[in-house]
Amino acid sequence: MAWTEAQIADLKRLWTAGHSTSQIGTVLGVSKNAVIGKAHRIKLPPRPSPIRHSSEPKKPKPAPFPKRVPKIQRRLVFKPTRPRNGAPSCLWPIGDPGDADFHFCGGETVTGRPYCPDHCARAYLPRTRDKSQAA
Repeated sequence: MAWTEAQIADLKRLWTAGHSTSQIGTVLGVSKNAVIGKAHRIKLPPRPSPIRHSSEPKKPKPAPFPKRVPKIQRRLVFKPTRPRNGAPSCLWPIGDPGDADFHFCGGETVTGRPYCPDHCARAYLPRTRDKSQAA
């Protein structure tokens, strides 16, 4: 596209008045990219980027969350309490592991299960013979 002297004069006038490149392009009948290209070629003063909203320094990004937690951190901090006679005790957690009063139930377990009868009833669902009864 060939720019006329009148268009260049209008471009300079509108540019210094602070109009947007799309507004200038509409007035001159050209695209905003043509306006930007011509403004750079005739060395008009640069304009602040619309992408940068302020001159404040960027805040540092938080550290990314680790994808895999090391094995040491995955171990239970609280060991299950076992009666002195060595019999297994219920391992149902009570409370939040981060709280000081966190503990395990400690009741007498069902044979072959890690929980007492009450907690087994909550942890294990009985099998149904008909699939339509499940769910």
